[in-house]
Amino acid sequence: MTPNYCAILATYNHHKVLEKTVRTLRQENLPVIIVDDGSNVRTQQVIQEIREKYKGVFPFRLEENSGKGAALEHGLRQAQKQGYTHAFQIDADGQHDLSTLEKFIEISKSNPSALLSGHPVYDQSIPLERLIGRRFTHVWVWIETLSFRLTDTMCGFRIYPVEQTLAVCDRVNIGRRMDFDTEIMVRLFWAGVPTIMSPVRVTYPEENHSNFDILKDNWRLTKMHTKLVFNVLFHLPEILANRPDYKSLDLSGETVHWSTVRERGSFMGILFLAKIYKLLGRRFCLILGSPLVLYFYITGTLQRKASRDFLSRVLKKQIGFEETFRHFMNFFSMVLDKFAAWNGDINLSRLDSAGVKQFKKMMSQKQGGIIFVSHLGNMELCRAVSRPDHKSRVHVLLHTKNARHFNRLLKTLNPLSTINIIEVTEIGADTMLFLKERIEQGDWAVIAADRRPVHTIKSPAPRVTTVPFLGKLAPFAQGPYILASLLECPVYVSFAIKNNTQYRLYIEKFSDQIILDRRNKEASLQHYAQKFSEILEEKAKKYPYQWFNFFDFWGQDK
Repeated sequence: MTPNYCAILATYNHHKVLEKTVRTLRQENLPVIIVDDGSNVRTQQVIQEIREKYKGVFPFRLEENSGKGAALEHGLRQAQKQGYTHAFQIDADGQHDLSTLEKFIEISKSNPSALLSGHPVYDQSIPLERLIGRRFTHVWVWIETLSFRLTDTMCGFRIYPVEQTLAVCDRVNIGRRMDFDTEIMVRLFWAGVPTIMSPVRVTYPEENHSNFDILKDNWRLTKMHTKLVFNVLFHLPEILANRPDYKSLDLSGETVHWSTVRERGSFMGILFLAKIYKLLGRRFCLILGSPLVLYFYITGTLQRKASRDFLSRVLKKQIGFEETFRHFMNFFSMVLDKFAAWNGDINLSRLDSAGVKQFKKMMSQKQGGIIFVSHLGNMELCRAVSRPDHKSRVHVLLHTKNARHFNRLLKTLNPLSTINIIEVTEIGADTMLFLKERIEQGDWAVIAADRRPVHTIKSPAPRVTTVPFLGKLAPFAQGPYILASLLECPVYVSFAIKNNTQYRLYIEKFSDQIILDRRNKEASLQHYAQKFSEILEEKAKKYPYQWFNFFDFWGQDK
């Protein structure tokens, strides 16, 4: 079926800007359905004048004010009767920039099965109370949809696929007032209708007349979110089975918001939790986090399998839901500790005194060195609570993609944070010279030694050494040992392990200097990789639920 578009304007006493909006819509050749939601006499007069002045305008009146949602549903039913397949909703108060309308329709025509909604870009005119309220709604919607695709559900600038929308309205009772916009988007998402978000400029002009009642409508939104959350809990399998399909959509072009193009699960998920932690604290995060962790547990097939594989090896028993879910929850707790540390809520008092004393002693040496870390424990916490002068002397080597995500997250959590991140895809001569100079002056380089390497030389495949780990051969990166041998410096291994509410910091010297035998380099690499594997295995057996490398460690190809 060829898409056929109209516009719907639901109005309640918006006589000042109504004609301006209708004029712009008619210039785009859009038929306009005006639903007068029990407006005053002046607004009725303006609507009659508009009808006489412009062709293609179809006014309807509800004698009693029934609410924005009721008016919009009435308009959608009239649109369906007149044969329109898609209805463009725009608020009648003049907030939205209609210059984007043409682009919206183009995107919708390329994706007729989708709901297209505006992602508002505000200027300074937005009232603070409205902005705060919207943010709370965003959080609840993310929980209700188990997704970050719906970046704003309160923007009254969208194109509905009429048939799918009315099918939802026929099946359930949607909110009749200001709760309609959010609830219909969530329920369409549950019904498998994909939502495309596209930016639109929004202003709050001085003559703006909004019918949003801060107390009554916020109470309606609260009741609506409560209802939707309970729906998620009772119908989770059905909701998960009916996720919208985004793969078949045409999402090219700069007019599409990033959330539509791809689900930025890892970064956006962590950023979302960081915001919740900063706003409401750890306890609320734990309450909120349990169903989220359960969702990622259910949908994270590879991570769940990796957890079960690792735990079965280290615990030497059959592993079920209890053990693997505990593993996932421990990871979530570790992430919250990172938030707390970078937010300044955790200080050195949470680290055991012996570990802190040993760390200070190491940092007081004239020559620095390399610290091998792993994905066992929470070394991030140690860097976060270190003294400022120590932080400035620690350089963390991360793959470029991870480094950029980490820097963005860190600056969001704490704009005043100071940590040196070295973005690397390959370690070239310039990076080597920089590290060598800094280490000679007492600085330290930190590198993870339990994953595939940061490349030390250009090669088509990662260079690894295979050694026994928990009863099976596993690939360990050669990069850390090659880097240390070239820098000719001491090497330490460190772990930060949580023990109840405190962290124990393990620091032990790995080698005064790593020397690779030129005549038998592979054997030397085998020796050092085996030594690190044994240290890691000993700690993993002691603290199995603090192993946070959720990949197939023995067969990983990354």
